[in-house]
Amino acid sequence: MSGRWRDNLVLSFLLHHPRRTAASVLGVTAAMTLVLMTTGLVRGILKERGRREASVGVEILVRERGTAGLTPSSAQLTLSEALAQAIAEVPGVRGVTLIGQYLQPTGRGLDLRLVEGVKYAEYASLTGVRLVEGRGLKGGDEALIDTVRARSRGAKVGDTIEIFGRPFRIVGIYEPPLGPRIKIPLETMQRALGAEGRGSAFLVKCARPEDQETIAAELQRRFPDRQVVLTRDLPRLYADGIPLINSFLKAILGVAVIVSALLITLTMYTSVLEQTRQIGILKSLGASRIFIAILIEKQALTISGLGILTALVLSLALKSLVDGLTTLRVEMEWRWVLATIAAGFGSGAVGALYPALRAALQDPVRALMYE
Repeated sequence: MSGRWRDNLVLSFLLHHPRRTAASVLGVTAAMTLVLMTTGLVRGILKERGRREASVGVEILVRERGTAGLTPSSAQLTLSEALAQAIAEVPGVRGVTLIGQYLQPTGRGLDLRLVEGVKYAEYASLTGVRLVEGRGLKGGDEALIDTVRARSRGAKVGDTIEIFGRPFRIVGIYEPPLGPRIKIPLETMQRALGAEGRGSAFLVKCARPEDQETIAAELQRRFPDRQVVLTRDLPRLYADGIPLINSFLKAILGVAVIVSALLITLTMYTSVLEQTRQIGILKSLGASRIFIAILIEKQALTISGLGILTALVLSLALKSLVDGLTTLRVEMEWRWVLATIAAGFGSGAVGALYPALRAALQDPVRALMYE
């Protein structure tokens, strides 16, 4: 029996129950869209954060070893402020400032907010941050926000934002967006966290940016127990250097594969039961077990292919909406797109394996007598 005849049989079997076929395609679509949008949103957030950190205006970051990106765990301010003087004495260093970062829940489910503590005068002189409204930080419960947060939240100077369980007054709005979108006095953060004289990382400004690699190497030699990172490498570190997030994305992909495989198994098992007489007729006409098995597998792969195609189109449409209507960015990276496509077809092939074997091993006489 020719391959073209088998393809015609695949199409006729799928169209024999169009509603069930459509439901199966939609199920695969939902699972694959979940993977594409989840990975796209997470990768987009990480890359955007990396770009903001890389454009902070300094060339080198000194921090504790084992930190992924810039984001520490909540309340881990461990670097001693006294280290700033030693860093400043390294030849080629123009300036250094300590920052602190605190990751706090917002009270909206799993949503978290990253707040940065800075010594405003030092930070502004090194990074080139500019105020577009209001004034800089002086101390106490004051906060600065960037223009992106002000625009997306409709916030303005004089409003308050809750940090550490109490209101902080917004005293200024700055640009360009650098690092976390909320900044407060470092001393206020240190007192709130019981970490006086400590911070999360040092920002190091080089007198000659072209010497940053040499200066970074000298810093690493002098402080071997610290991690020295060039800020230009932060986008890559954020995208690839957080194992927990990458494991989470792989888990999402795995769940989608399992759901799709179970859906395909159920669909094709039901299809085999309903096609028992047709399978008996094919076998009586000389169709081999391999022919029957491939016939069922092709039906499953066709459903998977349609689901994947629909998921790609839907994800691109959702990406355009998210990019256009929110401050978030969805990154459709080729490796995740290809992984999703492979997972979709793989789940279809595996899910149809049992129904295909069941169909191939049916006795033709009994199949013809099936009601």
